[in-house]
Amino acid sequence: MDRFEEAVMEYISADPNCLFKSQMNLPYNKESDSGGSLPDFVVINFKEKCVYVVEVTTASNTNGIVKKISERETRWYQPLKEYDADWVNFTRTWEHRVCLFIRPQLVDDLSLSLSECTDVSIKSLGEVMNPWEWEWDDRNQPVNSLR
Repeated sequence: MDRFEEAVMEYISADPNCLFKSQMNLPYNKESDSGGSLPDFVVINFKEKCVYVVEVTTASNTNGIVKKISERETRWYQPLKEYDADWVNFTRTWEHRVCLFIRPQLVDDLSLSLSECTDVSIKSLGEVMNPWEWEWDDRNQPVNSLR
């Protein structure tokens, strides 16, 4: 795990409504031709009743992450709904979304190219690197949205 993934992990874990698993192995299912992936984080947000797949990249070329996004249903969503764990029993029907953390200078262009993907959020790594730049509520709790 590099320092950018660590910063995203700190950002995610600051929200008391979220639990996450890093580097979650989603095995390949030959019958459904799905899975075979290892997302950086899988986040269960109990307040939103949402399961997030979080990917972190510092790459200057977004082609690789765009390809993953185009395969999100079979790469992540379906395998998460079929995952063999008790928590799946109550998250299977929840909303599933992707949140990408990328270089600040790529956010606008990638947001534009993925604008039709309403289940995908794009965040700047610059937003998460410094906790004093996070959004805080009136109870002094971070409001670290993945949307």
